[in-house]
This record gives sequence, structure tokens and C-alpha cells, in this order.
Amino acid sequence: MLISLDSVTRRFGKTVAVKDLTLALPAGEVVGLLGTNGAGKSTTLKLMAGLLYPDAGVVRLENKPPRAARGEIAFLPERGQMYEWLDPKAAKSLFSTLYPDFRPQRFDELLAQLEVPRRSLAQMSKGQRARFLLAAALARKARLYLLDEPLGGVDLITRDRILAALVSEWREDATYLLSTHEVAEAEGIFDRAVFMKEGRVVLNVSAEELRARGQSVAQAFREVLA
Repeated sequence: MLISLDSVTRRFGKTVAVKDLTLALPAGEVVGLLGTNGAGKSTTLKLMAGLLYPDAGVVRLENKPPRAARGEIAFLPERGQMYEWLDPKAAKSLFSTLYPDFRPQRFDELLAQLEVPRRSLAQMSKGQRARFLLAAALARKARLYLLDEPLGGVDLITRDRILAALVSEWREDATYLLSTHEVAEAEGIFDRAVFMKEGRVVLNVSAEELRARGQSVAQAFREVLA
């Protein structure tokens, strides 16, 4: 398994965001991390990214803790922040310095595919900024891609472009974990769906198995999390 969490718990004061969570995911899959607000999805992604430590349990990227494997993890937070003056040209230089695995040519290709304008972030719309940040994340040759709500708050055309970019970037040696509330729109790219409720995984199932039952991921979402 590429990424695994073994009996992981994470608290914020008296609030338990993730409780005794066990999950293992192989390379080569696009995984939907699904749940209602407050289910623990963002906390789980941050634990995988090494931005949070578990209060109990162990997180591993293959045989390493995430903080020792940050060069293999690309994380796109739900509210990604970046310098407002940054434009694609300056970003390419900055990211090439920050990340040894950053691929400048691939970044240019993704910017073109996602139709990101050649202007500063301050001059971009919300959808353009979302596409810019996604291009920056996918331009890294990581092993684990953690994308927190990349489809949130953007128009339908932008969502289609983002999903197409994810499909084009797929590699068999990497895992792509996508947290989203736009289940019906995104489910076509999922190899697996992981449903969370109250900080726990309540169902981990392949999309193929759901389809064999005659059930969509969106239908399973309603059934499992209602």
C-alpha cells in the first residue's frame, strides 16, 4: 500500500476530528474521499500530508512518516493561499526552487489545458485561481496527490477542466485522493470511494464494485451517510 493510516486519532481540544481511523490505499488509484461537513476529511488529508501529527496511531507513506516524505506529497488545501503578485512565469521559477520534483514544462502544459491566463493571481477570477493552484500541484511528480475540495465554488466549465486535468495526469505509481462535495460530477474518475462519518471510515469500496451492484457513488453517498 502506498499510504496507510493505522488506528489514527486526532483531537482539537475536546473535539475529536478523526477517531481510530484505519485506511490503506494502493498506488494507481483515484480515490474520492467523501462525507458531509465535519466528517474529518480535511483533517485526514492534513495528517497524510504531514501538516498535522496524530494524537494516536501511525501514518505511513510506504515505510516513512509523511514529514519524512514531503518531497513525495503534493497537497492542495481547500483554501490555498499564494502571493497575490505571483504570475505563471514567476510561479514557475519559484516552484522549481521549492520543489525538486516540479516539472516546468508540465506546468506550462497544464496552464494551457486549464486555460489559465498569463496574469497575476490578484487579477484572476476565483475559478482561474483554482485552476492555477491545481496546475501547480499536478506539475509536481509526486507519489501522493491530496486535493481538498478543488471543485468547490467554481463554475461547471471549470470543474470539467479540472477533472480532465486529473485524468490526463494519472500515473500508475501515484495515488490521487480527492475530497469533494461534487460527488455526481466527479464520480466518473473515481477508482475507489472512501466514505467518512464522524471521523471514521464507514465504507471503503471500489467504484467498480458499486457499479456491479447497479449503484452510483452518489447513490451510495446518500445511502451510507444519510
